[in-house]
Amino acid sequence: MQRTVFAVLAAHGNRVVSRDELVSSVWGTGAPATVMNSVYTYVARLRNSLEPTRSRRGQSDVLISDSLGYMLRIPPDSVDSQRFESALSTARKLRAKNDIPGAVAELEGGLTLWSGIPYEGAVGPFVEGERLRLDELRLVAVEECVEMLLGLRNPESMLGELAELVRRYPLRERLRYLLMRSYADLGHRAEAIMEYHSLRAMLAEAQGIEPGERLRRLYEGILSSDRPRVRPARTEAVSVAASGGVRAATVRQLARDVPDFTGRTAELDCLTELVERSGEAGESGLLLVTGGPGVGKTALAMRLAHALSPRFPDGQLHVDLRGFSGEAGPRSSADALRNLAAAMGQSMPMSTSLDTQAAFRSLVAGQRLLLVLDNAASAEQVRPMLPGTSSCLVIVTSRNGLAGLIARDGGRRIVLDGMPHEDAVRLFGRMVGESFVARNREAVNRLITACDGLPLAMRIAATRINVAISPDHVMAQLGSGDPTDVLRVPGDEASSLDSVFGWSYAGLPAGVAHVFRALGRHDEPEMGLATVARLSGERPRDCRQAMDTLIDANLVREVAPDCYRLNPLIHSYARRLTRTYDRASHQAGQIDQFEAGIRPAATTMIAPSTDNDRLEMTS
Repeated sequence: MQRTVFAVLAAHGNRVVSRDELVSSVWGTGAPATVMNSVYTYVARLRNSLEPTRSRRGQSDVLISDSLGYMLRIPPDSVDSQRFESALSTARKLRAKNDIPGAVAELEGGLTLWSGIPYEGAVGPFVEGERLRLDELRLVAVEECVEMLLGLRNPESMLGELAELVRRYPLRERLRYLLMRSYADLGHRAEAIMEYHSLRAMLAEAQGIEPGERLRRLYEGILSSDRPRVRPARTEAVSVAASGGVRAATVRQLARDVPDFTGRTAELDCLTELVERSGEAGESGLLLVTGGPGVGKTALAMRLAHALSPRFPDGQLHVDLRGFSGEAGPRSSADALRNLAAAMGQSMPMSTSLDTQAAFRSLVAGQRLLLVLDNAASAEQVRPMLPGTSSCLVIVTSRNGLAGLIARDGGRRIVLDGMPHEDAVRLFGRMVGESFVARNREAVNRLITACDGLPLAMRIAATRINVAISPDHVMAQLGSGDPTDVLRVPGDEASSLDSVFGWSYAGLPAGVAHVFRALGRHDEPEMGLATVARLSGERPRDCRQAMDTLIDANLVREVAPDCYRLNPLIHSYARRLTRTYDRASHQAGQIDQFEAGIRPAATTMIAPSTDNDRLEMTS
């Protein structure tokens, strides 16, 4: 709060901020009755911080008060937000005078002032509004700067930042237009086409509309190759595919490597060795990275793919198959193949799935390509996308075991588990700081044990700590009892553990979902088959089949014959799920309401009823 008071005064530097305006900016409409006491306290502390040598009764020369309010006396150019806005204003004036190089220099200078989140560590209505306003101004500044750089035939200068902003604001058409133009002017025609198709799919799904006319015209121009290039593309590798078509620029679709990636050395070594063996044997490489929700499969696959990318000069393709996500459902193989082909500057036939598969295999024949199929739902979804050439490597990630790809397609699989304790501590320390971990080592150890080393849980916990006003208070909450109540990211339900686990639960058959809920009735995360049968009311043979499905879904591990263990966080999720289900059953008052079908919600996953549920409720 003290930081927020300072932020408000600094943003209005050299003018008086009334006490009412200060209270409204910091506390909003929920200010307590004693708020003025807090104002006096924070102002006094600020004076001590800003002028530590001033005597207690001495007049302040920096933070001045009078009957109207307070004024922070500071040099006019000492507030970054004001310097940034001044640079934007100056750039526009220079642009109006046709001084494009001068305008670009002003904007680039203003953009270098950004080093993180505006007003980071401050709270309240004023800073929240300022963050939104300044973020929008920054986007506008980037867009205007890129437009001018394109006019100066210098499209690569801000390509990296532009691509990152498109990922953060995927529906902002002006950003996407500029990224497409930059790619096209550099000769990366396939990347430009891919950006258009990506935006078109997002707009259709989110708003049911098509891209604007300006984008469509650019897209049509790129397809007909009527835009001149600034220079030959550095990554261009023109070749004739087996189908007779021309493939223009090398495609590099890999998602960025995960920051703070830690550990997994043994897994990376194992996967790299499997790639070496496939190459020596002249076989098509097919690697499967499977494991439970939140265990870090995609992060590991991206780290491996980036390391191996130099071996595949003809391109690296990446597609999210949406097997487990908040999307409408898994992506069809034919749709994924058409998107991959479009990224390579080709189109696929719309007739039959077999035609699409054959056309894709012809397209990639003889190419050294790396293909990452992320978040797969089943072997049947993946199999049509496997190239027919040994020169390609395919990396598949999935929550399911995909045993069919091992049996029929020669896949090699590793199953990820939670991180070893010390690796988890290192990951946590890299995100929150080693000094914080050292100060709270006992609580950190309890948290990692409670999370069973699950990387997603570690990252959510670290995020909560990094954005908290009182990190030690949040750590105390995380390190004691069940941490799942705190392991969610405000404003992003897709990043909460309940949502992530819920996507796996929602994909279970009804009978298996019934058995999974029964596991939540046990006090401990480890239990035997007889206990599962007793809790579920099922025959042991049927329980065994259901548990096999849960093992394949990586929701349960078999630690000994007919002895099972759940990750503590998944067990906690099952317990909450069961309580919700039983409470709904009790409130409904009759079984018929369950037969009407209570469907899974975003985070409260309640499956449709089955005859097994009748047995559970009547018993």
